[in-house]
Amino acid sequence: MKIWKRIGAMAMVTAFSALALTGCGGGSSSGGDSASSDGWNIGYVNLADTDVFCMARESALTTELDGTGYSVSFSDGNNDNQKQIDQTNAFLAKGVDALILVPADSDAIAPAISAANSNGTPVICLGIKANSGDFTFVGSENYDSGHMQGEYMAENLPQGAKVLYLAGTAGLQHSADRRQGFKDALSEAGRDDITILADQDGDYVKDEAMRICDAWIQTYASGGKADFDAVVCANDQMALGAVESLKGAGLLTNAGEILITGVDGSDDGLKAVKDGYMCQTVLQDAAGQAKATHEVLEKLKNGETPDKEIIVPFQSVTKDNVDEYLK
Repeated sequence: MKIWKRIGAMAMVTAFSALALTGCGGGSSSGGDSASSDGWNIGYVNLADTDVFCMARESALTTELDGTGYSVSFSDGNNDNQKQIDQTNAFLAKGVDALILVPADSDAIAPAISAANSNGTPVICLGIKANSGDFTFVGSENYDSGHMQGEYMAENLPQGAKVLYLAGTAGLQHSADRRQGFKDALSEAGRDDITILADQDGDYVKDEAMRICDAWIQTYASGGKADFDAVVCANDQMALGAVESLKGAGLLTNAGEILITGVDGSDDGLKAVKDGYMCQTVLQDAAGQAKATHEVLEKLKNGETPDKEIIVPFQSVTKDNVDEYLK
């Protein structure tokens, strides 16, 4: 049977020579047909298994490649730059045919890509671009997702509106790109009247978003009334945290009272849009990225040179079109 494996964090402590002999640790997470004689072994270094979209993309790739002759071993980078480098080196020592990296940081991943390049192992950066090295990028332009949020808010917020911005992890390029896209869209629309009251890093985590929003409510709400019109979030998990916080404070008793937007198009995010508690999610197409990754792998396997970038567009999802995306 085709085996899909996950490397636990402790497995990275094992010497690379041992890894080469024993393979990557972890249990099977999916199965498929027997591997063909020309099957390829792929090492996949994830950004973080705690990230809902990252895991949705892993699942989509598993489904896409099932029965195609590829064997993929997954590892959890846990948002740790050095861990991602170590995991890459472990995969190279094991002799994988290709690497898929979801960088925690566009600059810090450079040694991992350099090691793969020196080894002659092709690299796909999935979802997040690296700033150096030889690789193929498959993913969506993070700037565009923020820009779509800004376009929506520019069209739907009243004059003099006030916004709270829940950013992704500080220092990461995709977090900065989403924020900049949002701000640029407001500026391009001539909405200088919109004020960003606060901008804080929520680490893409629901619980952290709830904590931040609880604190914001103490500052920007009184008498059961919010002194802000929207919460713009860099992903759906933070947007859902904002929804829970506002509901808990009695500030979101009816859908649409405060405009809340996120990114990813997660199942829960889409449902919140359907129910009206989120006004928008910007869908990041996990299945589309998985399909494009498969196409790149096929070209690499056949000795062809893939395009340097394969862009899978984001899609704005609102109450007007959410039914098209709900499963």
